[in-house]
This record gives sequence, structure tokens and C-alpha cells, in this order.
Amino acid sequence: MCAVLLTGALASSPAVVQAAENDADYPALYIRGESNGWNAQDEYKFSRENNVYSLHLEHLNGEFKISDPDWNVEYGSNTGSMLDITKSCYVEGVKKGPNYLAHDLNNVDISLTYSAQNPNTTTICITVDGVSPVEPIEPDPLGLSGALPVLYINVYDEAGNLNNEIISKDLAHKNYFTGNYWLDTNGCEWLEALGAQSIGSKEEPLPLEIKARGNYTRKAFSKKPFKLKLGKKQSLLGLTKSKHFAILAHADDIYGYMRNFTGFNLGKRIGLPWTPWQQPVEVVINGDYRGLYFLTESIRVDADRVNIQELDDNVTDPSLISGGYLVELDNYDEENQIRMEEKGQAPGWKDVLRITFDTPEIYSDIQRQFVTEQFTAMNDAIGANSNDLWRYMDLDDAARYYIVEEILSHTEAYHGSTYMFRDRGENQKWHFSPLWDCGNAFNGPTDNYFTETITWGNTWIASMRLNQKFMDKVKETWKWFMSQKYNGIEDDLKEYCDHLKAAAQADYKRWNNQPTPADGQGVVDNRNLDQKLSEVKDKLQAKTNWLTHTFGQFDGYYAEPERDDTEAAPLPEYVTTDISEIQSAITEGEELEIYNIQGMRVDKPESGNLYIVRYKGATRKVMSR
Repeated sequence: MCAVLLTGALASSPAVVQAAENDADYPALYIRGESNGWNAQDEYKFSRENNVYSLHLEHLNGEFKISDPDWNVEYGSNTGSMLDITKSCYVEGVKKGPNYLAHDLNNVDISLTYSAQNPNTTTICITVDGVSPVEPIEPDPLGLSGALPVLYINVYDEAGNLNNEIISKDLAHKNYFTGNYWLDTNGCEWLEALGAQSIGSKEEPLPLEIKARGNYTRKAFSKKPFKLKLGKKQSLLGLTKSKHFAILAHADDIYGYMRNFTGFNLGKRIGLPWTPWQQPVEVVINGDYRGLYFLTESIRVDADRVNIQELDDNVTDPSLISGGYLVELDNYDEENQIRMEEKGQAPGWKDVLRITFDTPEIYSDIQRQFVTEQFTAMNDAIGANSNDLWRYMDLDDAARYYIVEEILSHTEAYHGSTYMFRDRGENQKWHFSPLWDCGNAFNGPTDNYFTETITWGNTWIASMRLNQKFMDKVKETWKWFMSQKYNGIEDDLKEYCDHLKAAAQADYKRWNNQPTPADGQGVVDNRNLDQKLSEVKDKLQAKTNWLTHTFGQFDGYYAEPERDDTEAAPLPEYVTTDISEIQSAITEGEELEIYNIQGMRVDKPESGNLYIVRYKGATRKVMSR
């Protein structure tokens, strides 16, 4: 327990333990707060020796003050706003001051001196886990919680002045702003243990471009999400090295910032090809504290992200156009998009299937033809409830992606922010991945399929569930996943929430009652993360219980299912294959015949010439390189 005597800047002279002339001059004092319903209870009562009060608590969490039973003597923060208590400290207590906020403190000793001559103020000593405090807590002038890394961004206009349009509540466009940044890990030990490092500094910031991102979230909230393009590749907070990141606001996440975290966690656990990750960070733009954000790996074609061969815009070379493609099943009409009417066997409304080009962004005529034919074939197969679908779509990743979205009861799944990719070459298929934007997770029912109560245009999935081969794979994968990979997610969620508690309070202080855009809404209140965690755990428990009855029990050990071996559909004849890609077939003695364009058999193709290759019963035009 800390000493009561104060010296130096904390007091002009040592506090003196005064003998009580009359015990009636000294009130009974209590910790009163969220944990005890703001009541004066004996287990939270201070002991007193003369004018020195002390109390030991095994645990202290939530908002509190120190007060007598009638609130006549009352000590709160002298800072003008609620003060976060995260470690041992001295705090100044004043009558009628705002609440203190303890963040899961264990083994807590609290002491103060009371002056009958000046009962309206005192210095309070708080010791956590036996560590003596060394300095008083002062609120950060920007409003930072001090518990997380801080990303500082400055944005400038053409004259070199700070451009505050970037922090306007009405910012709606997606144009890039030019600026610089630095990232301070701020002594965040748990992230530093994962390899996080500070990057740049206030004196030597690094270049970046920044723009608003999203659709509804960009226009409806003052706290906006942003896309970042760094001057060079960096590994920010231990995330994969890249120029491209997002800082997501989660301004509408009523489940304590846990929607994306839960979805990404499940995606990694179930083994989708690549699932992005995020780390919490507090953001300051142009000196304005913007609250708690989530630094997130953007979806990119890259060896460390969506690992397929990158394809340029407007490619016409027939040997390249089979891939790689990254597309989004979208819910907005866009210019760089293929649209067709959704087919399917499931009853009910069918949406327009919108295939938006992500990478590449601009298609040549032959690229558009190839992707259109591929999605037409999948759409037709779903409409006919045919296993031809699995010649174009990877069955295993389709099942894994669906299981994640169904556990989340994510009503917007397969309706915007749903990505698919295809790598280049023969024997390649379209994969559901990566997961992105689980912003409507937990909105669906916990006792039914997420598609059954809200009609959001969840493209294909209701009809895919009618395909027996798909459902067999789903049930097989479900039993393996739940028996081997799912356990532990609740521990992950608890740890995640503990890291966010102080910043969630600071975020609330920043955005509570702030002006909103026209027809917009306020940033959600996520101060009570323990309650939010309980709600998420209840949702997960209820949904996995229902799915267990639906997809099957998983008692015991279940091995990971074997990958589906359905042969991929052959490429169309206008798509050629580079001769280098089939050299292995030649060396392994497989049946392969090469002819020149005059139809004469050749043994050794010459570089730069076009040939006709007959391979595995199919004919291809091949450009030799």
C-alpha cells in the first residue's frame, strides 16, 4: 500500500496525520460505482485511522467515485472529464468531479487524507499489484487513452497548410489527400511482443496518401473509415508488409468492435486461402484526436495476401487472360462490372449478380469475355442444381467460407464485400476468399439460416444449400472445424476486449453528442465492453448449438476433410497457355502433340511462334516463349 505522505510537486508540505478530536468530524467513506450499483456497501467501505482512510480491493473495474452514504462528501476527478485509471497513480479528488474509470485492476489499495477544514479536495493514492505510483495521472491533451499505439497523420493542401477537409463530418468523396504519418507504439507491450515497432517520428514523418473509403459508413458518420497508401512498403503493427492498409472506424458496430474481429478470427481458424488481420490503434489527424480505429490489411493481390499471379489492366495476350482475377460480388451498380440475373433453385426473390472488377480494374474485351463465361457457367450450374458447378468453383473453400458466414449470421454475406479469386492457368477454379466487412454480423437469427428472415439479395447461397455435394462437404467440414479448430475463440475475444477498454472510453468521450452528417447517425457507445462480449458469446453459443443440430454432432476427433478432386473445366479454345507452363508434361512423358499453324507436327517449338498443342484431349493455341 502506498505511503500517505506526499512530497515534491504533489504537495507543498507533507500531509500530517492528525489525531481526531471528534470522530463525528470524519465521515464514513465508500467506493461507490458500477460494480456495486453506486450503493454504499460494507465491502467497499474505507477503514480509518485518525484522518487517514484506506481500503483494499481484490478487483476494481468500471466507473466509480469516493463518497459518504449521502453524497455530502464526494471525490471525483479534477480534470473536467472522466479519468481512466489503468495503473498505480496519484489522482486529485474534488467534490462533484467526474467519475474515475478503473480498467480491470487487481490487488488494489486506495488511501487518502481527509481535512475537516477543506473537505472538498484531497489527493488519492491508488496502488495496483503492489507497484508504488510515481506520478499523478494527467489527462492527455488530445484525449488519447494512452493504452494503444497512436497513428499520427497530417494532411496538407497545395500551399503546404493543414487541409482540414479531411476531418470534416461531411467528407463524402473518395479522392486521395497527400500527407505524411508516423506510428508510435506508445509502449504497448502486448503489440510490441508481436513485433510491432514505431515507424517515423514527428520530426521525420513518412509520406502517404489517404482517402475516405466505404459507402454508407463514409457518408453517415463523422468518424469515417479511410484507405491509406504509404510511400513505401511497411509492416505496421506486425501486419503483412505493404503500402496498402485501411483504418476502419467501426462507428456502427454495436457489438463492441467485435464483428470484424470474430469473422477474421474464424476465417483464419478454418483455413481460408487468406484472411486479413487488424490491430487496434488510436488515430490523430491534423492534431485532432479521431478515436479508436482498426488498422487493417487491405485486400490486395500479393504474395502475402491474395497469392495469385497478378494480371494487368487491358490484357489481350491469350496466354495470360485465364488469371489471376480478384472480383467482388457487389450490391452497387458500377462501371467496371459484369451484371447478369441470378439463377437458382431456391424459392424467393433473385437479385442481380454484380461482378465488380477489383484486380485488374479494367478489362479488355477478351478478359471480359472470359470472366463473363466463367460466371455464366457457375450461374447456370447453380440454377440447374448441377455438380458442374464444382468444375468452376472450389468446393472446399465454398464450404469453409459459408460456415464462417453462417456462424456469424451475417445478413450481408454474398451481397457486397464478398470476394472471389481465380489464379492463372488450367486446372484452376474460383475460390470464395478473402473475408471482408463483417459489418452486419450477428444481425441474423440464431435458430435458422441467416438468409431465411431478411431478404438482402444473398446471391447464390440459398440455392447452393440445395446442392447435395455442397451440403455433404459443409457437414464434413463443420464436424472437423468444431472438433479441432473452433475452441479458443472466446478466449481470443476476451483478450481482445481487455486491450480495447481504455480506448473505447476515450472514443466515447470524443464522439458522444458530436454533430453528424445530414441524414447520418451518431457513433455507437461501446464503453461497456464486458456487456458487449457477453452478448457476442451468447450469439455464438446459440448459433453453433443450432448448427450442431443442423449440420451434425461433433463428439470426438474428426480429421480434416480431403480436398475435392473434381477436375476443372477446360479453358476455352481462345485462351492459350504459355508453352513454358506445359514443359513439365513433356519431361514427364505425358501425351502432348505440338503442331505449327500449317498443321505439321513439330518436335521442338521455336521461340515467339504460335503453335497448336493437343494435350489431355483438348486443343490449345500456344505462344512459345
